[in-house]
Amino acid sequence: MQSTADSASGDNISRLPSFIFKMLKQIVLLVVTVVAALVFWLVTKPLIEGPLNFQQVETWLWPLVLLCILSCLMALSFLLLEQRAAWLVTGLNLIIFAFLFNPKEIIIWGGAAIAFFFQLSARKTIQRERNNRLHLDLKLTIDHGLRRLITSILILVSFGYFLSSGVQQLVDKKELPGAVRKTVQVVVGSYVSENLEQENPSLRAQVTEGVLNQITNFLKPYFVFFPPVFAFGLFLILQGLSAIFIWLAIVMALLVFWLLKLLKLVKIEKEPKEAEVINF
Repeated sequence: MQSTADSASGDNISRLPSFIFKMLKQIVLLVVTVVAALVFWLVTKPLIEGPLNFQQVETWLWPLVLLCILSCLMALSFLLLEQRAAWLVTGLNLIIFAFLFNPKEIIIWGGAAIAFFFQLSARKTIQRERNNRLHLDLKLTIDHGLRRLITSILILVSFGYFLSSGVQQLVDKKELPGAVRKTVQVVVGSYVSENLEQENPSLRAQVTEGVLNQITNFLKPYFVFFPPVFAFGLFLILQGLSAIFIWLAIVMALLVFWLLKLLKLVKIEKEPKEAEVINF
């Protein structure tokens, strides 16, 4: 009896270091993912609140890289972390977004709620793919969940843009966006010939200003609807580019997972599984 008790006690002690090591790995991955979320929203916030200028690469390059890093880490967190830790990743990411933008605005929490359901679906999809596959293929395991995960982040970006000071100033001042003004200038310039402009150098500016005034007067009653229109338009543009974000995030996830296997922080083990087959 005594020897049996001693052996059981020894087994418990031997399991303790492995349990602590596993818990430490979970904590590190959780912290790194949350820090990535904080950095992403800190870097992206000035871009969202300022005038969007996609022609300047340096304005959107870092947010794009950080978006892919955050998506990669969140997908791996949903794959590797236990359920409570995965819930923490989702919750802290949304709380960071809400408090950095405006926690007093109900619209921000509405966007966070929508993003929460997308991230919940992403987590369930990744975990279902992990549990149901007989052979682990990381790309196929995280692909569908990663799509929903990136969509959730783009939803948050759109809601942040909806309440940005730049969009609200356009409504308050009833001014057309800079991109629209430039488009009108280009169109008017194509119709004003060089001969007419030589006779009257200010003709192009006068015609452009007249067209802009007519458009502004026509749209004045509808300026109140501009923020949701702009936010939805930004979401559609970013969602159209999401295939690029997904591809980059998958490449990053493959590299990170390979590094974790190389460092023996992740082990792929085999175990027997039962599978249902159809016999007709």
